[in-house]
Amino acid sequence: MKTQTVREQLLEHTLVLIRRRGVNGFSYRDLAELVGVKTSSIHYYFPSKDDLVLEAVKEYSARVLERMKAVDALESPQEQARAYLEALRTAACGSDQICLAGMLANEALSLSDDAQSVIREFFRTQELRLAKMLERAQQQYGKVLPVPPLALAQVIYAALQSAVVSNRLFGSPERLEAAGKLLVAYASPDPVQVARAEVATAS
Repeated sequence: MKTQTVREQLLEHTLVLIRRRGVNGFSYRDLAELVGVKTSSIHYYFPSKDDLVLEAVKEYSARVLERMKAVDALESPQEQARAYLEALRTAACGSDQICLAGMLANEALSLSDDAQSVIREFFRTQELRLAKMLERAQQQYGKVLPVPPLALAQVIYAALQSAVVSNRLFGSPERLEAAGKLLVAYASPDPVQVARAEVATAS
């Protein structure tokens, strides 16, 4: 097993600390104690906390996008939506950590312009991913959406992010499941349409 470099260890612990406490909830001293180095060593790799946070955001974004490739590769919008929701469950339930991008969105005014830009891009990428699911559902299932796919995707993603935060507050996945059902419903065939299609096929 490959031994992590000091820089890699610093990033790993930073990812956990941000998802658990937020940017303003930890210091270089906290991080130094976790890794077992002096704070001067952290400054060698990351001269300022802005530098550290920016690299953490980039790393988190890259990891999530890599995991999402498996979701994007699924054949149907319904399968994609369920897999997407399962990934959220795995990340949020039974943990004291939440989505790093969601956590940092609440602290945007404390972040550098570069970090804010990466987080905005993360949100846009996720919204576009959901919008493509909904567009495919329109095409494959004849779904009728109340608003254009991108607008609906933005609403659903905002609901999912809020639900992840609420999950930690209430200690229950109830709100995440509710928001997830909304996504799955819009990405799935209409039961009435399916029944009619089956009847037509049988005839």
